[in-house]
Amino acid sequence: MEQEKEFTSQESLALITKMINKTRRDYLDSGLSALLWGSVITICSLATFVNYKLNWRVLDYIWFLTIAAVVPQIIIAIREGKNRKHRAYEDDLMGGIWISFGISVFLLSYILSVYNVSEQAPLYLMLYGVPTFATGYARRFKPMLIGGVACWVLAIVSHYTPYPYSMLCIAVAAQVAWFIPGLIIRKCYLKAKEQHV
Repeated sequence: MEQEKEFTSQESLALITKMINKTRRDYLDSGLSALLWGSVITICSLATFVNYKLNWRVLDYIWFLTIAAVVPQIIIAIREGKNRKHRAYEDDLMGGIWISFGISVFLLSYILSVYNVSEQAPLYLMLYGVPTFATGYARRFKPMLIGGVACWVLAIVSHYTPYPYSMLCIAVAAQVAWFIPGLIIRKCYLKAKEQHV
């Protein structure tokens, strides 16, 4: 029977560092989810803003794009999951936070429609900030931390902003919280992929 080799503290530290760096290299979000949602929410809120003047009936249904965007989101999540060789310890936690966020947005939409609440932007913006800030905090990614705080600041601003201008607050929040961080993540992802090919 072979005896197991005892690691020195330096060898243990080197092994742990090597495993962390390998996981960090293998885990790199593609940025597509953030780009998707940043684009969809921006388009929907700007279309709603423009529709205030145009009054086109078809644009009343623009927010159904968010439901349609769930399909590509699922595809992105499945592909990224298959391509990931290692899972970071916070992956399940982040997944749970974003799933909870999606369910909360759906429930908020339903409740606001039942009670016919006219000014909804501050509530959505407040909610948008939670998973964005949590993701930035957990991943130590400053652009999303800033995006989460921006959502909360814009929630306050939109409270004092008349409709339809509050829709512009949502468009700005989508850009700052998701689209711009998504571009940064995408750039890092493509650079890392190029180096590891």
